[in-house]
Amino acid sequence: MAVYGRQRVTSAGRAAVLAATAGLPPIDLESVAAQAELQNRVDRAYLVPLKDFPALVTGLGPDLRVVESVGRRSFGYESVYFDTPDLLTYRAHLQRRRRRFKARTRTYLDSGLCMFEVKTVGPRGATVKAG
Repeated sequence: MAVYGRQRVTSAGRAAVLAATAGLPPIDLESVAAQAELQNRVDRAYLVPLKDFPALVTGLGPDLRVVESVGRRSFGYESVYFDTPDLLTYRAHLQRRRRRFKARTRTYLDSGLCMFEVKTVGPRGATVKAG
């Protein structure tokens, strides 16, 4: 088993995100999990300057919601990725192998909700997630 991939957010960044999303309606973790079950998706990650974040939120439209857990919109989670001793799944990801998978648990620290997920890469690079 190996653990990798931890991200941190500064307190200024957290405050700016909370301020920009304060007026948005909430969605709870259980509803997100129910909607995302067996969902196929294509992931893209973008870095957005903090000063541009409020405009991005406004531009995403009226259907945007914010995950809220036990009454909080800022909360921690821990992900544990499972791998072979020689890091087979990690290396497959780095080498962009077509046939690869990730297995992880994600625990939301404030609520204690824990999920086990297996992600594979499907046709045209889509992420296929089972949890």
